[in-house]
Amino acid sequence: MKTILIYDGSFAGFLTAVYQVFDQNLKDVCVVKPKHYAPEMFAEGKIVNTSNLKAKKVWHSLQLKVSKQAANELYKVFLSEIKGTEDAILRYIVHAYSAETFSHTDHSKVNVLRIHQVSKMVDRELQRIKDAIILDESRGDIGVGVVNSNFDVLPLLGKYFSRIYKDKKWLVYDKKRNYGLYYDLQRLSQVELDQLQHVQELNTLDLGNSDTPLHIKSQSVLYNNRIGANC
Repeated sequence: MKTILIYDGSFAGFLTAVYQVFDQNLKDVCVVKPKHYAPEMFAEGKIVNTSNLKAKKVWHSLQLKVSKQAANELYKVFLSEIKGTEDAILRYIVHAYSAETFSHTDHSKVNVLRIHQVSKMVDRELQRIKDAIILDESRGDIGVGVVNSNFDVLPLLGKYFSRIYKDKKWLVYDKKRNYGLYYDLQRLSQVELDQLQHVQELNTLDLGNSDTPLHIKSQSVLYNNRIGANC
């Protein structure tokens, strides 16, 4: 029977699903976010409970098996949010562990080629954002920037902005996904646009014409349990 693993949308959640595939030796399997889940007559849906421990085990194992560079490519592909991405990454991983020899540069393999192509798409978009974004410094001591991208590139921008603007507080947010990154000179935090929460760690900021306040989330910048790549 086919198994449909339903994960929470985070990278750690996806890696936990990968762990489950190998741990339970699942063959006919796919991985989906809750919003993409559709019950099937001859398939069993299973909820994946995200485990940072299991996710880190898979992540470190991947880095050893396919190389750190290739693992980072998988992360970028995940951030592309292209439909079917989870299954493409899963097929790549299954191939990597089942093949007698594996090379992430062997583009004769369709799974390897697809991951490489999408990763390059994300790289180009990331560079475009870096070249185009300008921080608005008219709001006092905080520079504010807006990202408009088809891909979820903010997790890849954190270290870049922290290095470029290390002596300035800044906030870069993605309107499409309603979250951003805030740097307070000491740490990087995730913020979300949410009218229902109270401001805890940052005073309300009036961003452009929006009357929606930004709120800092009290967590490290793993972006909802995503595991950051060294990009």
